[in-house]
Amino acid sequence: MSDTREWGGALHLRVEQFSPSLGRVADNLARIAAAQADAAGEEVSLLVTPELSLTGYDLRDRTHSLAAPLDPATFAQLRGGPDVILGTVELGPGFVPFNTAVHLRAGEILHRHRKVYLPTYGMFDEGRYFGAGDRVRSYDAGGGWQIGMLVCEDLWHPALAYLLAMSGANLLVVQTAAAGRGIRDGHPARQGGAGRFASWAAWEHLAIAAAIAYGVYVVLANRVGVEGPCVFAGGSMIIAPDGSTVARADDRDEDRITAELRLDRVAAARRPFSHARDEDAHLLQRELSRLIGEGG
Repeated sequence: MSDTREWGGALHLRVEQFSPSLGRVADNLARIAAAQADAAGEEVSLLVTPELSLTGYDLRDRTHSLAAPLDPATFAQLRGGPDVILGTVELGPGFVPFNTAVHLRAGEILHRHRKVYLPTYGMFDEGRYFGAGDRVRSYDAGGGWQIGMLVCEDLWHPALAYLLAMSGANLLVVQTAAAGRGIRDGHPARQGGAGRFASWAAWEHLAIAAAIAYGVYVVLANRVGVEGPCVFAGGSMIIAPDGSTVARADDRDEDRITAELRLDRVAAARRPFSHARDEDAHLLQRELSRLIGEGG
């Protein structure tokens, strides 16, 4: 069982980057439970897995059959060991499926975030199968840590990270199933190395920008493998509040990265700047209300 008193000013966090088995919930749950057991043996406090880690990503017509209400009984295997953040298809009100990130503590639901922005372009078709979330909230995870969760496309809409930061988040956890496209220019892959997908560079930039702007840790928990038309980019990252990279996972293979996150690094990153302090939410509210009133 995770003891939040042990988190204190330091949080030992691990990202488990893997390739979930498409549609095989029991197998994926067992995989996550095994990773949790390994993490417990290494004094990890929080284990983060990728988007839809419980079901796989490219579900399409299977979405409704795999959707289930969030029930602690489903997560009984995860009652021991550190906290776990996983992704699943939640059956919500009106039998609407949601792409949901869930923070579990001792198998109980501490918090959930329903993906707000559903990509429906190119190879992605989420808008046909999922309902969109309608709120973002940070939450108290204990030991001074205030967490905000986002799912994949949500990070591309800066207003969501802004709202989480303004609500006190000092750690943003972003689950992703980001596709890999192209090879970044100048990377050793040009000479046959493993390579980093060029498309992943944008994710790095978004994460670093959020970390620096708000003085927060940003965790990108991506997956690997192939499903349908999607080749996933891997490259999971932990970004410090000053924008530096604390840890980075492999680009193609299953991997895990672990880091100690510290509140004193949050304080140190915020000390020279007053960005968060100077934010004027009332100005933003007024101007957005004006734009909405004008039909903008």
